Amino acid sequence: MKKLPFIITFLLCAHLCFAQTGKNGLAKDHLKGRVKRIETSLLNGDPADGKIDTLAPRDTFIDLYDENGNMTEDSYFGKDGLMVSKSISKYNGKGQATEEDYFTKGDVLESTTFFKYDDRGNMVESDHTFIPNNTTEKTLYKFDDKGNSIESDVFKRGDTLRYKNIYRFDDKGNRTEMEYWQAKEDTMRVKWTFSYNDAGFEIQQGRYTPDGVLGIENNFTYENFDSLGNWQKETRTSKGLTKQFAKAASYSVTVRKIYYY
Repeated sequence: MKKLPFIITFLLCAHLCFAQTGKNGLAKDHLKGRVKRIETSLLNGDPADGKIDTLAPRDTFIDLYDENGNMTEDSYFGKDGLMVSKSISKYNGKGQATEEDYFTKGDVLESTTFFKYDDRGNMVESDHTFIPNNTTEKTLYKFDDKGNSIESDVFKRGDTLRYKNIYRFDDKGNRTEMEYWQAKEDTMRVKWTFSYNDAGFEIQQGRYTPDGVLGIENNFTYENFDSLGNWQKETRTSKGLTKQFAKAASYSVTVRKIYYY
């Protein structure tokens, strides 16, 4: 799992639980061209300063794609340049991910996830096994008539519902809301909202309490587009708008190097 700042760690979980459709990895990320490899560097800085030359390197990711645009490998490296973890994905003849194996340092296999699809190509189930203690987790996905994933239900040890995420979309198929529901309490704990520019890039995220109070706001800008229109620099500024998230302010830059077939 990619080690992102605290303020969007929960959002990352939402992305991991978000069911895939027939689109390959490049299409979902709005990447153009026959991408072969992406090297991504994350850098942190002082939000009060806001200057890129004050940023400190933190994490690096290397993503590999096959000629069909499917991500086959995702490796995460720490500040020391050593690999922390790696995920390898396998696909069937339809380009659907069928298995993902997650490795820690020393290429130790830590977990395996298998995916199932319906006749329309929608991912309807993922079965995850954490190898060290042989625990299992199952996620079931629901879709609307347009093929949008509108709900993911996460079960622990077979049939015990842990939590669920509920999604909403705009007319362009962009996910605009995500609600996290705690199964034990049957209440919404957190809601995220998402806004996009005309190119489909995410430009704002908002984290709300169950009472509708905006606690965190993340804003994104994009620069340095290459000849195919893929961005090579993303800037994120985050601020906490309530006392609970007063320390959530942060500033970071994501720099990408994209290699093509």
